[in-house]
Amino acid sequence: MIEYFWLLISLIILVLVLWKPVKEQLIGALDRRADQIRRELDEAQRLREEAQALLAKHQRQLHDGEGLAASILQHGAEENERVEKQLRADLAASIERRTRAAEERIAQEEASAVAEIRGKAADLAIRTTRRLLAEQLDPAKEQDLISSAIKDVRQKLA
Repeated sequence: MIEYFWLLISLIILVLVLWKPVKEQLIGALDRRADQIRRELDEAQRLREEAQALLAKHQRQLHDGEGLAASILQHGAEENERVEKQLRADLAASIERRTRAAEERIAQEEASAVAEIRGKAADLAIRTTRRLLAEQLDPAKEQDLISSAIKDVRQKLA
């Protein structure tokens, strides 16, 4: 039994002698592991903050983009309304011009038709008058009428 006792004592001494270097290595390894975990946590915290900053930035950009889109749509609607009013005014002016031109053309055609009818009526009246005069007048009286008509024309032209 004494052997066991000395064996136990030597085991305890061995453990005590080896405990200090093993303990330092074990604590060093644990400290290194804790430092590595701390660095990873710090990196994770930094990445989380960057992600939150990027999220906030993108949300601001999205909000700004929505505002810009709304502004563009409003400007487009206003521009569309302005162009529509302008086109309606241009169309009305064009219709007015074409109506006036058509009315002028109708008036010209009407005047031309009236002049043509007057001319034909005058020709008809002259032919009718000649025929009546030829049937009712003798040659001497006809010469007197022609002479007086020529004198009237000369006086009016002079």
